[in-house]
Amino acid sequence: MSKEGQFKLTMHMGWENKMFSTLEAGALVAETTEKIRINAVAGAPRSRTANTNWNQIRKNLSAFIERDARGHYGNVTIELNEKVRHALLQERGWTDRGGRKHPGRKYLKEALLKARIE
Repeated sequence: MSKEGQFKLTMHMGWENKMFSTLEAGALVAETTEKIRINAVAGAPRSRTANTNWNQIRKNLSAFIERDARGHYGNVTIELNEKVRHALLQERGWTDRGGRKHPGRKYLKEALLKARIE
């Protein structure tokens, strides 16, 4: 192979932090986080009635972006209102007072898996 055809890659310590702190990386994290939130809202359990209550799970899912020393990261948060507690119970499952186990719906996990596949 000729000298012109060779390629040398040099990586310096902390290159990831510089790259993940750029505005473009922040925009990409924001876009992906919003897609995950939309998928979680689509998969969230709904009541059978046509009423829209203030404590529905889909109304209590929100996405936000933060930045620290290592770069941007996104979070999809449920239940910012502390009066709404049922979203995590719907995700993970619960045991009622009678001892019956109710399986979880796993809608948040499905949203993450869908984003991972895409």
